[in-house]
Amino acid sequence: MLKAYVTRWAERDEPDGHLTDFWFDSHIENAACWLTKEDADDDAAIFGTSRVIIPSADGGTHTCSGFTVEQRAPRKFVIFCMAPFVTGTNWRVVGIR
Repeated sequence: MLKAYVTRWAERDEPDGHLTDFWFDSHIENAACWLTKEDADDDAAIFGTSRVIIPSADGGTHTCSGFTVEQRAPRKFVIFCMAPFVTGTNWRVVGIR
């Protein structure tokens, strides 16, 4: 299992508006930042319901869960998840709302 930080996310335009692309990185300095823990907690909960599916290092696919908030610095909160990401430092995957 690797720790990967959310770096950004973007909802697609119609007709794929039900899909959201997520980008992850293994380096905390590349993570997206929230100013408050409350805002980060809210988005982490939303990410957890988005069925973020990644190619698994174990073969097949894995649905990410357990998005967690971590304080990086004062007024800088980041979101990560632990999952069997394929080895590398940067990943782009799709979530379904």
